[in-house]
Amino acid sequence: MSGLMTGWRRPGPPQRPSAIAPSLVRVVENALSRAWRALLEEVTAGRFSLCAAKEDEITEQLQIILGELHAAESEEVRGFSEFSLGRDSKLRSHDGKHLDRQPDLTFYPLRGRIRTTNSALAGIFVECKPIDSKHPIPSTYCKEGLIRFIRGDYAWAADRALMVAYVRNHCRLPEGLLPCILKDRSLGSYQFRGVPVATTPTDHGDAVYQTIHGRTFTLTAHPAGPITLHHLWLYPAHACEETKCQSIRAPNAS
Repeated sequence: MSGLMTGWRRPGPPQRPSAIAPSLVRVVENALSRAWRALLEEVTAGRFSLCAAKEDEITEQLQIILGELHAAESEEVRGFSEFSLGRDSKLRSHDGKHLDRQPDLTFYPLRGRIRTTNSALAGIFVECKPIDSKHPIPSTYCKEGLIRFIRGDYAWAADRALMVAYVRNHCRLPEGLLPCILKDRSLGSYQFRGVPVATTPTDHGDAVYQTIHGRTFTLTAHPAGPITLHHLWLYPAHACEETKCQSIRAPNAS
C-alpha cells in the first residue's frame, strides 16, 4: 500500500544551523514596530497601560495586533504576509533534555525561504523583556533572556534571532548593553564577539543593533557556531520612570 510516508526517511537533527537572511529578520522588525505603534494608540486612548502591564500582557497585546495586521486585506508591512506567527510555542533544547522551551514569539517564513531539513526549527525566534528599575538589563535582558540563545534553549538550529525590549525608562542602545559586555569579559557567559553594531532601522525609525555570540554546543558532529542577535528596543510615548542605564564607558571592539 502506498501512502504519504512511503519511501520517506527521517533525516534526524540538523547538522548545521540554518542561515537566516537579514532581510527576513527586517520584515519581523518592521511588523513589531508597526504593531507597537498600534499599541501606543491603545495607550493614548486609555485602553491599555504599558507602565503597569506585565511582560506577558504586553506580548499578548502585540500578538493580537500582529494577527490583525497579518489578516488585513492590504499588506501594511511589506513581506509580512509570507510569514506565520506563533506565541509560546514549545520546542526542545539543542540536546533534547528540555522539551518545553518557549520563545515569546516565533515567525515562520513560507516554505523555501530558509534552507532546512526541519521547518519546525527554522524560524525567527524572538525573546521579549521589559527594561526598567525592577527589570535591570544585566539580570533580566541578558541573564534571563539573551543567554537562552547562547546556551541552546532557543534558535539552536538557526544562525540569527531577535531580542525585543519594552523600555520603560531612559535607556538606549548600544549603551544599555555595556554592563553585560563588560561582565562577559570576566565570566564569558554571553560570548560577545565585539561590540553592538548598528544595522538598518525599522521603517518607523526604531534603532536596531546586532551582536554576535559564540556557542559551544554541537549539532550532531558539527559545532553550532556563532549566532547573530538583533536588538530592537521599543518605547512608550513618555517614559514610565526617570531611571537611566548604568553609565559605563564603551570598551574597545575586540
